[in-house]
Amino acid sequence: MQENEKLNKIEEVKRKLYDRNTVISNHDRQGVLHQIPHQNISGNWQNNDGNIMKKPPQSKFFKYFFITTIVFFIFAIFFAVYMFMQGSTSVSNDNIDISVLGNSFTEGGKELQLQVEVVNKNKSDLELSNLIVEYPRGASDDATDVMRLPRENIGTIPAGGRATKIFKVTLYGDQGSVRNVNIKLEYHPAGSNAIFTKDQSYPVTINSSPISLLVDAPASTSANQSITFKVTATLNTTIPQEGAVLTVSYPQGFIFENATPSPDSSNYVWDLSGLTQSNPITIAITGHMVGQDGDEQAFHVYAGTKKPGQQAIDVVYNSFLHIVNIVKPFLDTKVVVNGNDVDAPSVSGGEKVNAEIFWSNNLKTTISDPQLVVKFSGNALDKNKIGSDQGFYDSLNNQIIWNKNSAQNFSSISPGQSGSFSFNFTPISVLNSEVKISDPQIVIEVSIRGQQVESGNIFTNVDNFSKKVVKISSNFQLAGSANYFSGELPPRAENETKYKINWILSNSSNPVKNAEARAVLPVYVKWLGRLSGNAENISYNESTREVIWKIGNVNPDTGFDSNNREADFVISLNPSVSQIGTVPVLTKDVYLIGDDSFTKEKLKFIRKSLNTFLYNDPNFKSGDERVIK
Repeated sequence: MQENEKLNKIEEVKRKLYDRNTVISNHDRQGVLHQIPHQNISGNWQNNDGNIMKKPPQSKFFKYFFITTIVFFIFAIFFAVYMFMQGSTSVSNDNIDISVLGNSFTEGGKELQLQVEVVNKNKSDLELSNLIVEYPRGASDDATDVMRLPRENIGTIPAGGRATKIFKVTLYGDQGSVRNVNIKLEYHPAGSNAIFTKDQSYPVTINSSPISLLVDAPASTSANQSITFKVTATLNTTIPQEGAVLTVSYPQGFIFENATPSPDSSNYVWDLSGLTQSNPITIAITGHMVGQDGDEQAFHVYAGTKKPGQQAIDVVYNSFLHIVNIVKPFLDTKVVVNGNDVDAPSVSGGEKVNAEIFWSNNLKTTISDPQLVVKFSGNALDKNKIGSDQGFYDSLNNQIIWNKNSAQNFSSISPGQSGSFSFNFTPISVLNSEVKISDPQIVIEVSIRGQQVESGNIFTNVDNFSKKVVKISSNFQLAGSANYFSGELPPRAENETKYKINWILSNSSNPVKNAEARAVLPVYVKWLGRLSGNAENISYNESTREVIWKIGNVNPDTGFDSNNREADFVISLNPSVSQIGTVPVLTKDVYLIGDDSFTKEKLKFIRKSLNTFLYNDPNFKSGDERVIK
């Protein structure tokens, strides 16, 4: 019964705990907590009888096991070190010797035999062994350009054994250069899948190249100064392969002009098939340098075999590097044409050209007895139209000379002194020339020289040469005419009169590209269209009131010898009463443009406006040009 009462009380408490309507007004004090004293607890165990129990004895098994493990581990370490020091089963590269027997000197291009011996001093075999031999393929220093011989399988080299193989290599290079033959041994230690390698390098000195190269060229030059670069190829042995060539790699600042003999391909490849030991080949290359004072320009010369179907060298037999420094000239000259200081000026044929030569002494010493010479040549030169202010014109040699006899105060040039001389010339008119001229030009060659005093009153010559090419622009023009077509003539106010407009091109000497002609129609003129049968691309822009002729390319001599280009179109005039008695304009000025292919200049020409004065119409009579009432 008491048990049921306890359960009922518990249920009552749970109900009150979860019932939100239950209000707890007070708490019943159930009792007071008091400290309870305890007796001191003994550190020994006691049984139920109160007797003290003894601690059980600890086990020594785990202690002995731990000590034994440490001893075994230390023994294993000592044993491993001992086995490693003894090398009983390990393989070390230090115990592998690769020796090369052969001549340490060879002729370039000649086959060299080398004997490679591998000695295994290890106490273990070397399995699946292979020998790989690499050496430079040519005379270049490119580390990637190598020749790799076929892999030579040796097999197993037993402990204490040796293996010998013979290889043949062909080396190239300059005389005295050293080429390295690299030998690599690949092997597996016995019982291992790992691959190990052993490398050995064998240097060989080239005592002679198959082809010797000798370069004769200046170590320094001035900008725009003509230089000659000579290369002599000499055969020392037999060329190992056919198709030997010589190539010259020019620096960016070198402008090629010509070479003797002429290149076999492009301007830098020469065939050496005719080269023999008794017949060397000499190549002379002429050009000029472009650059600033202090610039270094490098020429690379190569002799070897070229790649099939290409100009590049495949196997280099020999090579040579020559560096040219650009320096400021001792005596400097500069030619200015029509006030323009450009490298390749262009002028119009038949018109007088004014030129000026500026000179200066860049030395720290005085130049005595200077002489300045300007020599003329070219297919557009008119030797009868050359003049100078102070210089003497030598018509027999087409040159002007300035020296102490012809020019005042020109007996010497002090350090840093500068000055100028002027001259003029008139090119041939390419428009009216009886002889057709292609690429018309005048070449001006300037030379200035003098003497410099050195120690001991010894004179040395100092000089400088420069050249300027003056190109003659093509005479590109357009002729226009108006003819009566239909309607009132003379034109009547507020009535329509139709006219045919004709444009004809003329072009003298140079091809012209991107040519175009444009003209604006007055507001009282109406576009009617082009005549049928005219294949030229001529059109009308209504918004801008422009007549546009897309000409395109124009050949030289157009407008001569029946080689004509012309365009025709029809317009109508409706004059106002305000124009009575006047001569109305039919088309405003015609603007002609085009690009000269030879001079690279933009050509421009303006043809004056056309009006009702029909001077090209055979039926026109005076008075027909004015508007009547």
